[in-house]
Amino acid sequence: MIKKMKTIFVKNYEEMSEKGYEIIKDVIETKEQPVISMTTGGSPRGLFTLLVEGVNNGLDISNTVMMNLDEYIGPKNAVYTVNTFMYENFYNKINTQPKEIFLINGEADNKEEEINRYKEVLNAYPRDVQVLGLGTNGHIGANEPGTPFDSTIFLAEHDDSTIESTMREYNIERDEAPTEMITLGFTEILEAEKVILLVSGKRKSEAVKNLLEGEVSTDCPATALRDKDNVIVIIDEEAASLLDEETKK
Repeated sequence: MIKKMKTIFVKNYEEMSEKGYEIIKDVIETKEQPVISMTTGGSPRGLFTLLVEGVNNGLDISNTVMMNLDEYIGPKNAVYTVNTFMYENFYNKINTQPKEIFLINGEADNKEEEINRYKEVLNAYPRDVQVLGLGTNGHIGANEPGTPFDSTIFLAEHDDSTIESTMREYNIERDEAPTEMITLGFTEILEAEKVILLVSGKRKSEAVKNLLEGEVSTDCPATALRDKDNVIVIIDEEAASLLDEETKK
C-alpha cells in the first residue's frame, strides 16, 4: 500500500487537539507571515480552545493571516455558519487579533463572484497550514463522495449524512440545516504547505479504515490525501479502533 502521508496515533481527543496545536504554534512562531486556514465543527473545538489560551498567554498572531476552508450557504449570523463559529470560538475570545481575517460570504447574492473573490484571496496568501476534519462518509470540507480529486473551489450540495452531522453539532432541526456550502476543492486544499487532518471518535472509525486501508476512490474522498507527503493525519484510539494492527505501526 502506497502511503506517503504521515499518521500520528494519539490516545484521545485532548491529545489530538494538543498535537494539532503544537504544529500550528510552531508555524506561527517560525514563519514571517503565517497563513493559517481553519475548519470548524466538533473536530477542531479543542484546538481552538488551545489557540485561544496560547494567544492570550503571549502567542503573537499580529502578523498571522487567518482564513477558512468553507462556508455554509445561509444567513451570515446563523448558528451553524463558519462565520459564527469563528467569532464565538476564536475571534471574540482573543485579546489580540490576526493581521488579516478572510471568510467566505455564504449569503452573497452571486455565488460565482464570491468564489472568484475567494480564489484571489487564496492566490494572494499561500497557506502554510490547512486544517481539516473527516466526515463520517469520508468527506473533506464539502467534497462529498463522488467529487473528483481535481476539484477546485465550488458550490457543493451536502449528502444526507453531512446534513445530519450539522444538525447534531448545532442542535438544529432538518428544516433549519443548510444544504449547500462553498468549499475549497482538493486542488486548493493540497496547495497548503502542511495539511492537518484531525480525526476523533468511534463515529469516524469506518471512514478512517477506508482512508488508510481501503481503495483510493472518490467513494471515500479523503483517500485523495493518502499519497501526499504534505498531509499529517492525527487519529485517536477510538477513531483508529477498526484498523489492522499493522496499519498502526
